[in-house]
Amino acid sequence: MIETCAIIAFIEERIKQKLEFAELEKTLNFSYRHIREIFKKKTNITLSHYIVARKIANCAFEIASTKKSLTEIASEYGFDSYDTFTRAFKRQIGIRPSEFKNSSFICGRKCICTGIYAPAILNLDNSKLALPILSEVDIVNKTLKTQNSCILYGVPKVYYGRNYDGDWQCTPFPMCLQAVLNYMGQNVHYSYIMAASGASFRLRWKESGWDLAAVDIRNIYENPVMPFILSFKAVGRKFKILEKGTSSKDDFISLIKSEIDGGRPIIALGVVGPPEASIVTGYKDNGEALLGWSLFQDNMEFAKGLTFDESGYFICSNWWENTEAIMSIGEEAGAMVPVKELLENALYLLTAETIDVYNGKYCSYLGGQKAYSAWADAMSDDGNFSKSTQLSLLIERNMCFVDATVMVGEGRFYAAEYIDQLGEENPGISKECKKCAEYFRAAADCITKMQALIKGDCGEEAARKLADKETRTQIVSLIKEAQLHEAKASDALKTIIAKM
Repeated sequence: MIETCAIIAFIEERIKQKLEFAELEKTLNFSYRHIREIFKKKTNITLSHYIVARKIANCAFEIASTKKSLTEIASEYGFDSYDTFTRAFKRQIGIRPSEFKNSSFICGRKCICTGIYAPAILNLDNSKLALPILSEVDIVNKTLKTQNSCILYGVPKVYYGRNYDGDWQCTPFPMCLQAVLNYMGQNVHYSYIMAASGASFRLRWKESGWDLAAVDIRNIYENPVMPFILSFKAVGRKFKILEKGTSSKDDFISLIKSEIDGGRPIIALGVVGPPEASIVTGYKDNGEALLGWSLFQDNMEFAKGLTFDESGYFICSNWWENTEAIMSIGEEAGAMVPVKELLENALYLLTAETIDVYNGKYCSYLGGQKAYSAWADAMSDDGNFSKSTQLSLLIERNMCFVDATVMVGEGRFYAAEYIDQLGEENPGISKECKKCAEYFRAAADCITKMQALIKGDCGEEAARKLADKETRTQIVSLIKEAQLHEAKASDALKTIIAKM
């Protein structure tokens, strides 16, 4: 017997691909003709029409929630031309794709079959246009929790350098939270999450010297989970955080299954690669295997032991050993955090010169102006980069340098974006916001100039360039310039807060 949901899962996993019906036959062990007949009998819709309907539903979701061009979306979902896409979209929805973004239609995700959630137009009521209500869905509330797997399809992929809103993104947690909220129907700009979490305003340098952990978002505040708490509050969502030290694997699986069964992705720390944020989009084998997106899943070193779903999701069976925490995100969106409170947190991060982080043990980091000074001193110390220093150590120090440039470069760029937007929304402080944003942008520009001097990332070549004394002299000068710009930005921020 052919399970309709097996056909639907096959389609959803490959929604952006050209569907090979020979592969469908092989997967289900029935002829394509028989599969079509069974699908039509059970759903009262032809398989070919259903495939187009699913593509259009996914396209509509992308139109509503991303800044991709219509031609880009049409191409991604395999339409031969923009005209073909437009005709198909209008047949399904009743309006052209160019009219959809400003229409009254609401996009989100729904259970399209037992154990499968995917993008949909939630208020598409016309029976000729609506996707079929399958018989399997009618019993979902009774059977979903007895299933040993559930997958949420359509969660946006996260990866370093993702050009989501037209700009590069490099900080895992804000990237993951934005993608999850996008899937849940709440469109929040990356710059807002960067500001709310504190990532836009941080620079951490360990008092004892070079430290690869300094960039970890859990080192922003004294309480390592504070960036997550502030972010969830800022977007108006209830949340729950389980940490490995205080919760068991069964606790983790219980929360993961509960949330995924309810159609809500989970954010995890770890699963694949370092303990950075990743997204859990599904589970198999009653939670023994997890599916999702990780920023490290395409890295050969960290991808060992992974398999991959047709959708691109990783499938990880040994996730527990590499997962430090999981975070659920509530369904209902409530009031967002007051702007003044967010700015006061930002000012604290820009001016607090010592942060004692407790994550099982105390670790002291320098922040604010002192962090800039310590960074410049470390770059000025010839002993750190002498010819006798091992290449591996040079590479490690270059990685610390790159982490610092990310904290300031990406952070202050998005700080400027957030402050600019704040000025547009509040005319009474628009001049002060414009000036503050200019200082943050100037600090970010200093980082761009540093990166141009190295012309590399974290590899051997970049490490050797960083060891050049003349190059480091120029970098130290740029660090001190960025430090001055940030001091002015902090003063401007004080004025903005005082006027609110």
